[in-house]
Amino acid sequence: VGLYGEDHEKVAMVLGKMAVVLQDQGNGAEAVAMLEKALDIKRRTLGSDSDDFVASLLNLGAANRGQGMLDEALARFEEGLGIVRRIHPERSVLEGKFLEHIGQVYSKQDRYEDAVAWHRKAHRMYRKTVG
Repeated sequence: VGLYGEDHEKVAMVLGKMAVVLQDQGNGAEAVAMLEKALDIKRRTLGSDSDDFVASLLNLGAANRGQGMLDEALARFEEGLGIVRRIHPERSVLEGKFLEHIGQVYSKQDRYEDAVAWHRKAHRMYRKTVG
C-alpha cells in the first residue's frame, strides 16, 4: 500500500489536514471521522505519550465540540490533559490549551461557574509557562 503504508504518521498528518478542509466546507461529521482515524494511526505508530498524539486529541475534541458532541469532546480533552500532565510534569502551554478547551465545553453546557474555574486554571498555566 504505497511507500508509507496506511499506518504511518505521515498518513495521519494528511488525514488531519484534510479534516481541516472538510470542517471549513461545513462537513464536520466527515472531519470528525477523519480525525478519529488519524488519532488511531498516531496511537499505534507514536504511542499515546507523544505531543503529536496529544495534539490530535485536542483537534478531535475541538471538532467534537464544534459538532455539538460535548460529552465526547470533554472525554478527549480530559484524556489529553491527563497525558500532558504525565509527560510534562513541569507544566506546559499544551496543558493550558486543554484547560481552556474544557472551560469552553462547560460554557457550551451552560455550566458557567465550572467554565470560569477552568479558564482561570488555563490563565494561571499560561502565566506560568509563557509569562
